[in-house]
Amino acid sequence: MSPYYKYKKEKFLEKYKSANESLENLKSALFKYRMDHDKITRRAIFAFFQDFCEYIIDMCESYIVINDGKIDSNFSALKLIEKSCEMNFFDDILKEYLVNCVKLRNRYTHDYYKRELSEKQIEEFCFSKILYLEIFLESSKDNVILTYKTSPI
Repeated sequence: MSPYYKYKKEKFLEKYKSANESLENLKSALFKYRMDHDKITRRAIFAFFQDFCEYIIDMCESYIVINDGKIDSNFSALKLIEKSCEMNFFDDILKEYLVNCVKLRNRYTHDYYKRELSEKQIEEFCFSKILYLEIFLESSKDNVILTYKTSPI
């Protein structure tokens, strides 16, 4: 393994750790919000959700660069997820989770006039899907794969 490849793989692992930490923080905020219905806790849910999405997008981009050596600068976040799935970074089921996350994040970020609706959709998605999601990074000498578990806690 070349030093450059090793450096990229280490940076990739840092992004995974950040994504996983954001996911765990999101779940903690969801549990807390169930108990206190505090507006600050609610706002934290959206912040952690956005962080999680951003780290996932970064991971997909890094995965493509590490394994393909190049990336099209016109790729949208959804295209990055699609391409990394095609390159076997994760399976189609996890891809659908991630695509849904990014679509909700995009709506929340860009459609200010629909903010209330997008917040409600993010809450529903988080409480029904994300709350039960766990992600794991499995690596071998030649490959890195993002796996998951979705069973209720």
